[in-house]
Amino acid sequence: MLSKRLSLARKIVWALFLVSLPVSSFPYFPASLGGGDASVRPLLVYPLLILVLAVTFPALWKRPLPRVWLPFFAFVTLAVISSLLPFIRGDISHLKEVSIAPRVVRSLITLALAGAIYLTVSLVPRDKNELRFTLQWFYVGLGVALFWGSLQILYVLDIIPNWLQIMRGMQHYISDSRLSPSRVSGMALEPSWFADQLAALWLPWILGAVLTDYTVFKWRWRWVTIEKILFVWMSGVLLFTLSRAGLGVAVAVIGAGVLFFRRKPAPAQEQPKPKRWWERIRAAFANLPGPARSVITAGSILLVIAALFFTVGTQSNYISRMWEYAPFSGNNTLQGYFRYIGFGPRFVYWETAYRVFNHYPLFGVGLGNFTFHFIDMMPGVQVGYMPELLRRLVPRVGRVITSKNFFAHLLAETGFVGTAVFVTFLVMLAGGAFYLWRSNEKEERYWGTAALIGIVAFVVDTFSYDSFAVPNPWIVFGFITAAAKVFIRPRSTSKKE
Repeated sequence: MLSKRLSLARKIVWALFLVSLPVSSFPYFPASLGGGDASVRPLLVYPLLILVLAVTFPALWKRPLPRVWLPFFAFVTLAVISSLLPFIRGDISHLKEVSIAPRVVRSLITLALAGAIYLTVSLVPRDKNELRFTLQWFYVGLGVALFWGSLQILYVLDIIPNWLQIMRGMQHYISDSRLSPSRVSGMALEPSWFADQLAALWLPWILGAVLTDYTVFKWRWRWVTIEKILFVWMSGVLLFTLSRAGLGVAVAVIGAGVLFFRRKPAPAQEQPKPKRWWERIRAAFANLPGPARSVITAGSILLVIAALFFTVGTQSNYISRMWEYAPFSGNNTLQGYFRYIGFGPRFVYWETAYRVFNHYPLFGVGLGNFTFHFIDMMPGVQVGYMPELLRRLVPRVGRVITSKNFFAHLLAETGFVGTAVFVTFLVMLAGGAFYLWRSNEKEERYWGTAALIGIVAFVVDTFSYDSFAVPNPWIVFGFITAAAKVFIRPRSTSKKE
C-alpha cells in the first residue's frame, strides 16, 4: 500500500515538473539560487528538488547508470578544474562591479542545476509506459503555454479593449515579463525566450510525431492526432513572438526534419486511375522520387511560414528592418546589414571568445570568467555604431559580458579539452538516437526521429544563447538518454540470451 502511494506521489511530482516547464522566470524564487538577481528562474526547480532527493540520488546507487553519463561527468569535472585555475594563477578582476569568486560560484551553481535536470529527466522514466506518461504531461505543459500565448495574441490584434493591462496584471504572478504590446511572451521572461522554448524544446518531439504519424494519446480521427493539432497551434503562436532567432531555429528544425527524417511511404498499390484534378496532382506528387518530394514539402512549409512571418512582421520595426536594408546596394554592405538588424555585437562577442581561447587553449579561463577578459581581448571595432557594446564597456552595477554563443562559451571558458569532451557527449547521444531511428518498431523510430531533430535544434540554437541555466537542452538530452535506456538495453539483453 505504501509503495503504491509513493509511486503515485512520484508521478504527481513528475507531472508537475513537466507542466511547469513554460515558466522560466518565476517571481518567487529562492534567494540562495539567484532570487531576483538571476534572469533564468525556472519554476521547475521546486519539483526538481523533490525528484532529486526521491529519485536521482537513490538511483545513483541502485541502478546501472547510462554510459552516456561518462563523458557528461568528465565534462563537469573538467569544467570545475578550469574554474579553479584562475585562483591558482592568481587572476584579479579589473572590474569594480564584479569579482572572480562570485562569478565562478554562480556559474558552477548553474552547471549543477543543468546536471540535476539532465540526470533526473534521464532517470525518472523507467519503461515504455512511463515514457508515454512523460510525453503526455510534457504536451500538457505545451498546451498551457500555447493557451497563455493565445490569450496574449488578443491584445496584439487589439481585439479586446484594455486586454493588455489585464494580461499584465495576471502575468505578474507568473513571470517578471512586462509584456510587449506587439509580441507574445507566453509564460517566459520575453518573447525570444518563449520562441526558443517552442522551437528548441517542444517542436522536435511534436514534429517527430507528425513525421512518423505517432501519438501517445488514444484519441485519433483518421489522420488527425493531438500532436498534429499542437503542431499547427504552435506554429501560429510562434509567429506572434516575432523572434528572429526562434523562427530561425524552427525553420532549421522543420527543414531538417522533412528533408532527412521523414518516414518512408508504404509501397504503392495499384489503384484506379484518378479522375479529379487534385487526385491527379496527388498521384503525380506520389510518383516523384523521394528527395524531390522532401524538397517540395519542406520548401512549401517554409514558404508559408516565411509569408506569414512577413505579414506579421510588417507591424514591427524590429522585424521589418530585416528586409528594409538592401546589402550591396549603393554604399550598403553585408557587414552594415548585420549591424543594422542588430547582429553586429554578436560577431564581436564571438571573435573575442575565440581570442580568449587562443590565449588559454587547453582549459580556458574558467566558468564565468569570460567577462574579465573581454576588454583586453576585444578586436578593434568602432563601438559607436553598436550601442549594446557601449553599454557593456561603460562601468555600471552588475556589468557582466557573455559570448552569446554556447560553443564559443565552451571554448573560451573550458578550452579545447572541455569542449572536446562535451562534443563526445553529444556524439554519444546522437549515436543512441540514430540507433532508435533505424529501428523497425514505430515507437522506437519515433523516439529516434525526435531525438535527432532535438540535437539539430540544439546545435542551431547554440548561436543565440550561452548559459547552462537554460533548461531546454538538458531536458532534450534527458529524454534522449531515457529513451535509449528503455529501448536499447532490453534489446541488447535479449540478443545475448
